[in-house]
Amino acid sequence: MLVIWDFDGVICDSDGIWAQNWCDLLESEKGIILSSSEKQRLLIGISERDKVKRLEAFFDGLRIDDDFKRKLNEKHDYGMKNLLVLMPGVEDIFADKRFIQCIATGGNSYQNFTKNHTVGIDKYFNAKNCFTADMVQKGKPDPEIFLLAAQRMNVPIDECVAVEDSPDGLTAAKKAGMKAFAFVGAGSNNTPEYRERCRELGADGIFDTMSALYRGLEQFAAELEQNSDTKKEKR
Repeated sequence: MLVIWDFDGVICDSDGIWAQNWCDLLESEKGIILSSSEKQRLLIGISERDKVKRLEAFFDGLRIDDDFKRKLNEKHDYGMKNLLVLMPGVEDIFADKRFIQCIATGGNSYQNFTKNHTVGIDKYFNAKNCFTADMVQKGKPDPEIFLLAAQRMNVPIDECVAVEDSPDGLTAAKKAGMKAFAFVGAGSNNTPEYRERCRELGADGIFDTMSALYRGLEQFAAELEQNSDTKKEKR
């Protein structure tokens, strides 16, 4: 069984850090103040590349230029190196050798490896089992990054489960044909309305703690083993 982890909002409660960096710069540099719903829709759970596309499409005349990106990257870099904390209980799952595990994130390679190092999980995740936005043509909700992860990790799609926090991530996992587990324990997602949104998107499980998610992963692994035994008996 392959567990495919998103990073921001799952491994770390960090989506709010990056979104706030965007909001601060949009206000100071462009005079744009985002509402909470706009912040959620335009900045949470997608790659930096797709944030630019959505913002420029949403606000007439807005252009995210190189100077803006430089200032944004400086803010992000500080956050990646100083502000990240692992979600409680997640490392217990990383250490479970019963699962094959990888990361598939909307961040680029530099961001991913910097974040992994900051929170000390580069002992579990390295260049062989991390898949980033700069490795694919299309970001989530396109399934490309999940399909790439399954292919590179050499695990059948029906034995994969993606752990995601965002609607785009859940949609991408379902389009890929794999299980989609919604983690709603992050600060920006832990609401009844967001849970209902995850249900509407077809999430195969919704979890607000890592201990609950762990039990869900163990159950899925047991189901796969039982199905495998049944197939052997029929032969």
